[in-house]
Amino acid sequence: MIWLLLLSSNLWGAYSRHLFKLEGDGIPLFLKYFILEGGYIAVPVFCFYTGYGFVAKPLFVNRQFFNAFIYFLLSIAGAVALRYVIEYFVFLPVLHFDNYRGKEWPVYDYVSNVFFYYFPSYFVYGLMYFFGENWYKTRQLHQSLEKERATAELALLRSQINPHFLFNAINDIYSLSYHRSDQAPIALLKLSEILRYTLHESKAEQTSLKQEVAYIENVIELQRISAKGNIYVDFDVHGDITRQQIPSLLLIVFVENAFKHGVVNQPEHPANIKLAVDGNKVHFAVRNKKGNFQKDRTGGIGLNNAKRRLELMCTGKYNLHIEDTATYYKVELTLETV
Repeated sequence: MIWLLLLSSNLWGAYSRHLFKLEGDGIPLFLKYFILEGGYIAVPVFCFYTGYGFVAKPLFVNRQFFNAFIYFLLSIAGAVALRYVIEYFVFLPVLHFDNYRGKEWPVYDYVSNVFFYYFPSYFVYGLMYFFGENWYKTRQLHQSLEKERATAELALLRSQINPHFLFNAINDIYSLSYHRSDQAPIALLKLSEILRYTLHESKAEQTSLKQEVAYIENVIELQRISAKGNIYVDFDVHGDITRQQIPSLLLIVFVENAFKHGVVNQPEHPANIKLAVDGNKVHFAVRNKKGNFQKDRTGGIGLNNAKRRLELMCTGKYNLHIEDTATYYKVELTLETV
């Protein structure tokens, strides 16, 4: 398209001002100018595409500088030969147009014209176009690979979310059933709701804050049932939680960490879970007393999982602060939602 526009511009400028004296019996004047301008534009087209198609790749991609230099010399020779063929086998016999006024083939004039006029412009344009196109394709490929890697990593992270909770819950429900506790059906129903939510939301990157809060409440209730009420948790929610979207199965990681590694069976030291919504910002905090027992070998996997998901999904839109003292553990997360 660009070449057609350039040809049209040159053709109209030359034809409207009758810049050339053209002969040729039976050929309309406009067609003569079209042949002339088409022939002359063939040389910059050749220079552009030899730079783009032959020299740029070994120069910029393969780093084969000797090959690039050889192709460069061949491009000059090709452009000179093309110019000669056009002028002496098209312009002269068809249009009776002699650009060099009867002089024998002026080799120096041809070479200098091609080298100093066409190559600093059209040949360089071809190199620049290849460089820009290659940079853009490489950038697009890099972004595509990064997106695929992040998607695969997120899928792996979601698949790692708290399998130990499921096993523990099943064992607790089995124990309740074995002792014919009235809490067994309730616990089984809570577990069913938890699994339904987990299986559904693990396929989505985002979930509603309201659903995540309901999920946390079910987990807390199931923990209470399993511990026969010997668990003390204060869960406070403030603000409208119906319009925010957050990464699915994210907040529960911090709650489960309190159950797994904290002291939650002392009424004077309950685990404090606070969630406050301010516009599109969610403030979430979990504070629990630390026990004297040693964490199991899997400690920290859930938190690392959550941190990595935040890095991948909420870059620049979150602030995570963790306080780990001798007596208590506190996590504070501020998240900008969509």
